[in-house]
Amino acid sequence: MVSNTRKYVLTGLMTALVLVMTFFIKVPVPYTSGYIHLGDSMIYLSVMILGPLYGAFASGVGSMLADLLGGYVHYAIPTLIIKSLMALCMGFILNSRTKRGAFASVGTSIVVWAGFCIGAILNLKADIRTSGTDKILETVLEHGSDEEAVASMENKLNNLPLYLVLSIAASILILVTAAWFLSRKSGSDIFSVKAIIGMTAAGMCMVMGYFIAESFMYGPIPATFSIPPNLLQFFGGLLLAGVLAPAIKKASLIRT
Repeated sequence: MVSNTRKYVLTGLMTALVLVMTFFIKVPVPYTSGYIHLGDSMIYLSVMILGPLYGAFASGVGSMLADLLGGYVHYAIPTLIIKSLMALCMGFILNSRTKRGAFASVGTSIVVWAGFCIGAILNLKADIRTSGTDKILETVLEHGSDEEAVASMENKLNNLPLYLVLSIAASILILVTAAWFLSRKSGSDIFSVKAIIGMTAAGMCMVMGYFIAESFMYGPIPATFSIPPNLLQFFGGLLLAGVLAPAIKKASLIRT
């Protein structure tokens, strides 16, 4: 009973922390009327502390409440689903008991992420060929934008495939490096490595989830423009969680 009470209290605490870090620290993304934030760091920590199921509750509900309270009601349901899936994905990797399971998770993450980014690049180039640059710029720029804004957006559009390619390379580098360390360690010593793998896979889930949701809400081109900001959110959350995780582990809050 005491153990369950403690878990419920920690679940409520992590739900509140996800809400606070999402609601109060955010940067608007103009192309999709969304925003990026540091709430993902609390999502990663909630999974480490609570496990996949309770972590999914804290992640999904806390993020959804931030959208509802912040005036992003249209994102509430997609956020609830995507953030819960992030926690479940990370929790599945953290709960893997063998190196084979961890390597399988790494391989699957690399294949899915590379396929997603390649598909996004091909889709972007196909839209440019069929619709033309000018028409695409009209969908992501506000009416009456000056020439400087148009030129800046056109430059971003032309460089977007490069940004996506770099994101593939960065993600694969993180996962392969983590896998290499994993092969040299065993037992509880691999905790931090498995956490990095799990956070990376969860971040990929977040980027892909919002791309799919925003493609239905705003169209594939604005959704593609949201990928780089969501990648920044992923890396920022990963770094902050990495800084905080040792202190939380020392306080015996993280599950072993």
